[in-house]
Amino acid sequence: MKRILVPTDFSDCAGYAEKAGIAIAKQLNAQLIFLHGLYLGMDWKRVAVSDEKKYPESREKVKFAEQSLDARVEAAEMAGVNVRKSLVFLENSKNLTTSIMDEPHDLIILGSHGKGSLKKIIIGSNTGKILRTCKTPVLVLQKDLPLPLNFKTIVFASGLEPDTHEALRRLLEFSNGMGAETLHFVGVTTPNNFKPTSIVMEEMKAFLSKHNYPGIRLNNYNHYNVEAGILEFSKQVEANMIAISNHGRTDLSGLFIESIPENLVKYSDLPVLSIRV
Repeated sequence: MKRILVPTDFSDCAGYAEKAGIAIAKQLNAQLIFLHGLYLGMDWKRVAVSDEKKYPESREKVKFAEQSLDARVEAAEMAGVNVRKSLVFLENSKNLTTSIMDEPHDLIILGSHGKGSLKKIIIGSNTGKILRTCKTPVLVLQKDLPLPLNFKTIVFASGLEPDTHEALRRLLEFSNGMGAETLHFVGVTTPNNFKPTSIVMEEMKAFLSKHNYPGIRLNNYNHYNVEAGILEFSKQVEANMIAISNHGRTDLSGLFIESIPENLVKYSDLPVLSIRV
């Protein structure tokens, strides 16, 4: 991973992602980009410098955003990270999600807004849109993580779909770079997709035969639904992160049917790495 993007609104939740972004970028020797989207209700780029005083409120918002980004760039530079800032103006059809997709990057880090029942409501906005539409892996943090970052035990949940091999490849690249020690590959069996454990394990072995990573531990876990099974298993093995392949939803159904990655972000306190396939 060479480029890591951290969108920020300068909130405490975004601060979780900023702090982790600096640590991950340093560990992976990657460039870090802090991005802030600003809506002014006008095309600020077309305003001449000599005319900016005519719009004092907008000018103050831009000044605050620039100074806030500069402070984060300075903190990353002090940590020895290659970093730059990006201030984008959100106008008309250009929203935060489209701005994020304007530039190529290898990882997006987000801080999840809200706690408890509040988080279950708020997650449906920008974070949900980014999870559904961005093809870049998205790491969502639920809380401030202590340093040094500890991603020693990672759980990867998969339904063994053929198109998820790339998701596992990207996860292995990330876990190797972050020094993970244990990677649990778990398939959750529910009443709706029941198979004997022996068959599930054979299918998992066949899936992993295409990847050279001998340290993966195979697990078949039974539960009433997939999300609850992933969360319960992750708690049992004391995981530091949950990773999952994300098929995304870009059509109208995405407005009404939530994906498993979004539900994991809602109900888990662990970092969730969603890898779009």
